[in-house]
Amino acid sequence: MSAITYRDAVAADAEALAAFGRASWVATFGHLPYPPADLASYLAKSFCADVQREEIGDGETRYRLALRDGEIVGYCMMGALSMPVDDANAVELHRLYVDESVKGAGVAATLMDDVIAWAKQQGASALYLSVWENNERAQRFYRRHGFQDFSEWEFMVGETADRDLIWRLPL
Repeated sequence: MSAITYRDAVAADAEALAAFGRASWVATFGHLPYPPADLASYLAKSFCADVQREEIGDGETRYRLALRDGEIVGYCMMGALSMPVDDANAVELHRLYVDESVKGAGVAATLMDDVIAWAKQQGASALYLSVWENNERAQRFYRRHGFQDFSEWEFMVGETADRDLIWRLPL
């Protein structure tokens, strides 16, 4: 396997980032019984090159990419809280996705270490994330990194509500 390199995303990455994010989300959650209109709405809202380009340039959102031979094999997205959490001095890990080909190879751990370091550099008191209640692999990973159950909320996929767990890492 070629070496993995890491860097922050730039606007030119928006197309590839949107495609990778969409494919990763569908690979993980596409088997769930979402109505087609809800799934299409969520994917269009969340994984569109224009959306990623805007987020990359907004100054509040940071994308960190994992690349192999110039292709995205993982990324994390971090920034301001978007969940219903009353913690003015906290930040959120919005996404951490890695390709099947690098699962277990340390890519997710490297990205998580970067997110935690970034959150500390921001002076955040805590780092929050949301994880689907039945994504046990992700939950084990987050637990290993010190995250603890905090709350829950309805994560909307179109008009369909999923039960997501909100986890917190004190910094």
